[in-house]
Amino acid sequence: MYGWRARIGLVIPANNTVIEPECSKIMPLGVSAFGARIRSFGLTAEGIEKMVENSHRAVEELAVGGMDVIAYACLATSLVKGENWTQNFQEMVQLKTGKPVFTAAHATLDALHNFGVSRVALATPYPDSINNLLYPLFKSADIEIVALKNVTVKNSLEVCRLPPLTAYRLAKEADHEKAEAICVLATDFRSIESLKFLEEDLGKPAISTNQALMWRCLRACRISDRISDYGSLLQKQCVPVRSNV
Repeated sequence: MYGWRARIGLVIPANNTVIEPECSKIMPLGVSAFGARIRSFGLTAEGIEKMVENSHRAVEELAVGGMDVIAYACLATSLVKGENWTQNFQEMVQLKTGKPVFTAAHATLDALHNFGVSRVALATPYPDSINNLLYPLFKSADIEIVALKNVTVKNSLEVCRLPPLTAYRLAKEADHEKAEAICVLATDFRSIESLKFLEEDLGKPAISTNQALMWRCLRACRISDRISDYGSLLQKQCVPVRSNV
């Protein structure tokens, strides 16, 4: 059986062709990630509102496969829909599956808390309309955004085609002397290969959304393997974190 140690279920926007390959690089022996896709309609508030209508179906499909944990793999949804949506989604998943559930947004914040970060620099592929929603989210977690840089793309499919070099250079451009960590946001922005080199070059933790989401799911499944080459977060042993969504 694949996933004999743990089975991670991912609710994934249909345009995202990044998170599954990145997960395959991270997964320890005996751990597998399985995705259920939801139709995406672009990186706008209206498109995200329409996309989340299919999330119930995706969760039900993952439940049939006997997942040990469920992860909602779209950070922008939490920005657009807000905390009430996150709580309702968590309750829905637990009702249908009885399993732990995490969102990309809260996993990212948990990872920053794990390092004791209170000031962060962000690199994103989001337009300004979405980036502006990051400030209240991070403020609610007592984390100050001291710098933010984004890359301009035509649509969400173009984000998936960006090479890790883009994330690396954008993160270095975003770095700030007050930032205690660098964070590369979005589950469809390829960056996992760049994290190790960012930490070596900048001398501070480098976190990506996909890295943080997998770290949080692995810890929920009591998988504490030290995973090399993808940032110091995954090299840390299991430690308590603040939230469970």
